[in-house]
Amino acid sequence: MELMRAHYQWANRPSDERFASIADMRTQCFAYAEHAAVAPAKWNQLRVEAADGDLRLVGKQNVPAVVSHWAMGQLSSRANAPANYLRTLPATLAAQNINYGLAKRDDGADAQLLFHQNNGSLLLRAATGKVYERVWNYEVCDHLLALEEAGWTPAMPDSRYVIASDPTSNTPDLYASDHDMFAFLIASDRVIDDGSEGGLSRGLIVDNSEVGGGSLGLMSFLYRYVCGNHIIWGVSDAVEVRIPHVGSIRDKFAETQLIVQRYMDGSARDDEQRIQETRRVMIAKTRDEVVSALFAKLRGKGLTRKALEAGYDAVDPEQDGDPRTQWGIVNGLTRASQATPYADERAQMDRAAGRVMQIAF
Repeated sequence: MELMRAHYQWANRPSDERFASIADMRTQCFAYAEHAAVAPAKWNQLRVEAADGDLRLVGKQNVPAVVSHWAMGQLSSRANAPANYLRTLPATLAAQNINYGLAKRDDGADAQLLFHQNNGSLLLRAATGKVYERVWNYEVCDHLLALEEAGWTPAMPDSRYVIASDPTSNTPDLYASDHDMFAFLIASDRVIDDGSEGGLSRGLIVDNSEVGGGSLGLMSFLYRYVCGNHIIWGVSDAVEVRIPHVGSIRDKFAETQLIVQRYMDGSARDDEQRIQETRRVMIAKTRDEVVSALFAKLRGKGLTRKALEAGYDAVDPEQDGDPRTQWGIVNGLTRASQATPYADERAQMDRAAGRVMQIAF
C-alpha cells in the first residue's frame, strides 16, 4: 500500500516550515517556545473585542492579544459557537457571539492560554483546558536527535524518482510551524529481504501539536521506496501509537522511544524470518472463514466483522500477498486503516494488525 502522510506535508507546507535537518528544525521550534508565555484563566472571564478587522483577547491588565486563527476556533468551541460560521461574520459580531457564549459558562472551568511575545505585542496561539499537558515541539526534536545519533535519518526520496523540475522533491521530510511538527525518519541501511528485488526498509513518522491540535503520534512501518512526490510506497506492518496530551505524556513518550530503538536495533534477519513464516500461514480457505477466525481470535478488542471484511477486501495480492494468509490480512488491515478518516479507528485497526502477527493459527 502507499502512505500519503509525508506527501500531504510536502505538498502543502510553505517554505518557512521546511527544514534541511533535525537540528535546524529544533532551533526554530525552540525559538517559538522561548518567546511563549502560559497563563491560567477562567473561561467565563475571558473577553474578546474587535479591532482593525481582527479579534483581540483582553485580559485583566488590559493588554490586548491578537487571536490566532487556531485559538479563535478553540474559543468558539468553548463558547459553543460554530467557528466556521463566525469567521464569515464581521469581527464585531463574532466577538459578541464568543463573549456571550463564554459568559454563559457556569462551570467555573479553568483555561490555559498560550501567548507568543514579540517586541511587546502578544499573539494568543492557543486556548486549552487546564488538564492539557503541553509537549513542546522542540522537546520532540530532542528525541529525534537522539534517534538520529542511533542511526535513524530524515527520509529523502529515492534518487531514481526525484523530480528534476521541482527542487523541493529532493528535500527531507521535516516540517514545523508555530503549532505543529512532522518528521519522517528511516533506517535505510538495514534492508529486510522479503523476497522482492529491493527488499523493505524501516520507517518512522513522528508528529505533534503544541497548541491542542492533536495528540503526539509515532507510526512505525516497513516500506519499499519514497518517490519524488514524497509518497511512501509498499508500506506494510504499520503500527501507530497516539499519546494524548494529558497526565504523564512525557514518560509514555520516552517509553515509546525505547520501543522504537529496540525496533531499530532488532535484527533484520528476525523480521525476514517473521515475514516468511506469516506468508506461509494460511488462516482459512475462504473470505468468510478468515473473517470468522480473526473475529473469534480478536474478540473483545473492539474490531468489528465489518472492519475485518474491509481489511480482507483491501488486500492487493501483488503487493500484500494472499489475503487468506497471516501476512496478507495484516497488510490488508493496514491498507484499510489508512482509508479510515478517524484517527481512533485507524489506530484500532493498526493495533489489530499488530495482534494478528502474534496470533498462532
